[in-house]
Amino acid sequence: MEMKADLFFDLDRTLWDFDRNSREALEEIFLELAIPVMPNSISASRFIKVYEVENEKCWRAYREGKLNQQQLRPLRFQRTMEELGFPDMDGGKELAHAMGEAYVQRAPFRTQLIPDALDVVKTLASRGHRMFILTNGFDEVQHIKMQHSGLGPYFEKVFTSDALGYKKPHPRAFECCLEQTDSSVERAVMIGDDLECDVVGAKEAGWRQVHFNPKGHRNREQIWRTVTRLTDILALPL
Repeated sequence: MEMKADLFFDLDRTLWDFDRNSREALEEIFLELAIPVMPNSISASRFIKVYEVENEKCWRAYREGKLNQQQLRPLRFQRTMEELGFPDMDGGKELAHAMGEAYVQRAPFRTQLIPDALDVVKTLASRGHRMFILTNGFDEVQHIKMQHSGLGPYFEKVFTSDALGYKKPHPRAFECCLEQTDSSVERAVMIGDDLECDVVGAKEAGWRQVHFNPKGHRNREQIWRTVTRLTDILALPL
């Protein structure tokens, strides 16, 4: 009998709808905390657009080891305030800190998933696959998302960069998962949206890779499989 693949899913933007959940939380926080003190000319949509650019820069620095978790959380909001022309002397630093705390306390509790995510993981579980989460997100935050979104019961373990001590695409992140699940490079399949962290990282670790690429972005990587919808995973030879 052929052994079924062990499936390691990324969480944000692969199963949990990070963009939608984050934007809803950001708009709520902006209206509550920023509107009373910021110029009326700054809208929620403009704030979110600038934040998303600065957040991505901060996350890249975090993955490269240039920032730690405590630095990242307020810094992405502080840089957003600066980019919007709200300097520290006008209370920008204090506002950034308050928004950073509010965001972490609210966003993870939102429950919107990528279309068909729950049905797909239910089906894969019913087929007998062992399933795990492998994410660069913060430990306590990612566990909250799993618990409140309904994904939790279908996964044996959530591996975070915090707990592992390594961030994808570092090869030790993948090796540690194999060691802790008694899996192997022959059985492990990484499924995720991030080309660098999920796909290239898994490929260099010797795993099969499934790139979840809903927008159909082109790249030159040789990838084991690419899907544009999560339901496409069900037809793969796993």
